[in-house]
Amino acid sequence: MFDPLADTAASPEQRQVRATLRAFFEREAPIARIAELDSTETYPAEILTGMAELGLWGIAVDEAYGGSPVDARTRCIVIEEIQRAGACLGYAFIPTALFCAEAIGRFGTDNQRQQHLPALAAGNLRMAMALSEPDCGSDLMGLATRGIPEGDGLIIRGQKTFTTGADAADQILTLVRTTEGATPRHALTFVLIPRSHPGVDVKPLKKLAGQATHTCEVFFDDVLVGPEAIVGEINNGAAIVMDLLDADRVYTAAQSLGIAQGAFDIARAYALQRSQFGTQIINHQAVGHMLADMAIQIAGARALTEAAADRLDRGLPCRSESAVAKIVASEAGTQCALHGMQILGGYSYMVEYGMERYYREAKVQEIFGGTNQILRNVLVRDLGGGR
Repeated sequence: MFDPLADTAASPEQRQVRATLRAFFEREAPIARIAELDSTETYPAEILTGMAELGLWGIAVDEAYGGSPVDARTRCIVIEEIQRAGACLGYAFIPTALFCAEAIGRFGTDNQRQQHLPALAAGNLRMAMALSEPDCGSDLMGLATRGIPEGDGLIIRGQKTFTTGADAADQILTLVRTTEGATPRHALTFVLIPRSHPGVDVKPLKKLAGQATHTCEVFFDDVLVGPEAIVGEINNGAAIVMDLLDADRVYTAAQSLGIAQGAFDIARAYALQRSQFGTQIINHQAVGHMLADMAIQIAGARALTEAAADRLDRGLPCRSESAVAKIVASEAGTQCALHGMQILGGYSYMVEYGMERYYREAKVQEIFGGTNQILRNVLVRDLGGGR
């Protein structure tokens, strides 16, 4: 039987990771529990603690700091299963365990690694990444939040938006402009700012999906930080973020796979159980073809995501590959959720079935991590376009 979930190229260890996580989330994060957490906007602390007990928070942290590092392909399996359970879990997990862990582990100082990584790997430290601004999303190099030199430190002044998990974070990894008038790529710096620092104000935003983990605006009102807060070198932040975003787009593709696979699983089970006109509805061509299309899209997106992850593991450039994987997987996630809604009919609107949640969670995958239109521009450049 054709199975778009089949890990034909996965190792036995990777298959075991998937099976373990699938069992954990179906037990600890069933549809009803995620729906309740989202509807009440209650941070999923207990589930995140259980994930720590499985060692998930340390998957991008070196063993020297208490981590349990795994390759990019295994990380994608972890992300897919987390996102299949609920976007609120992915939104809480990925900024801390992947983006911020990588930033500190690869570019931070010895003191930063020793101070933050053990707590992060143990699941005791939460971080958020503050990149986008009200007037700066796709044009990240045009950000306006300032890091003004003050002695050997910086005064941070400005506003960030779409900073997911900021209100639950202990530290906010913030990209700021540290040199006015310079080429944008030589004017940005990453700074690690405690959420409780005087002058930091975090305001949650209302949103469509994943409500249990808030997405926030963050205001910095003359926040003074010392040199120990600077991650990497002054004015080298653009190079760091571009390096990290290639991997982040692969992980966004894995998130989308989780949504697509979850929608497919619910739709297929329903089509096998539901009967109309004397037969299971999977036997009606209109329904059967939608399921077939879902399976095709998942299989293709998974192959592209695995190929991009393999390039990460081999240390090869993957700007184009990560863009392709993110575009295809995110659009597959949206289409699979749409098909799932159609297959379940009226029941798709019922919270207890879970399909409406995938429908709400899917679309943003085409928007964050670089909109699919911007990523198509990346591909045009790589195909020889001039700008």
